Amino acid sequence: MFETEKEMVIALISVLKNKSLSINNARDFLIMQEVEGLVGRPDILLKSKKNKKIITIELKLKNWKRALAQAYKYKSFSDISYVCMDESNIDSVLKHIDMFEKYNIGLITISKNKKVNILYKPNATEPYAKDLYKKVSVKFNAFEANLSLN
Repeated sequence: MFETEKEMVIALISVLKNKSLSINNARDFLIMQEVEGLVGRPDILLKSKKNKKIITIELKLKNWKRALAQAYKYKSFSDISYVCMDESNIDSVLKHIDMFEKYNIGLITISKNKKVNILYKPNATEPYAKDLYKKVSVKFNAFEANLSLN
């Protein structure tokens, strides 16, 4: 069991950077954390280097309802949105997986030993707030330009 969400974020980013997941090939993404100036502050933002799709991931230790609400908001500027829960707290969430399906929000678990499972993979949908989508794209472009300078 993770003690903090920050610990979960670090573990998931480590997995994303070092392994291929069925969220396409995770190595083909730019990864940013805790991006400000949007609707909320998603824990992890991914942008595909190939098709420019934006994926948000909201991580929570236990409060899946809050995570689901936040992930739903993130659909305003992302093509795909996920909730990632601590694997040791997933049983109560699984009783409500129909909510994730209804709102087209993906569900992922991560264990302390960095084992990741995708329990529900959502369909990509077009973000409905084009101005926020553009704002995220600009942030990723600046991030990528900064990476190429280093």
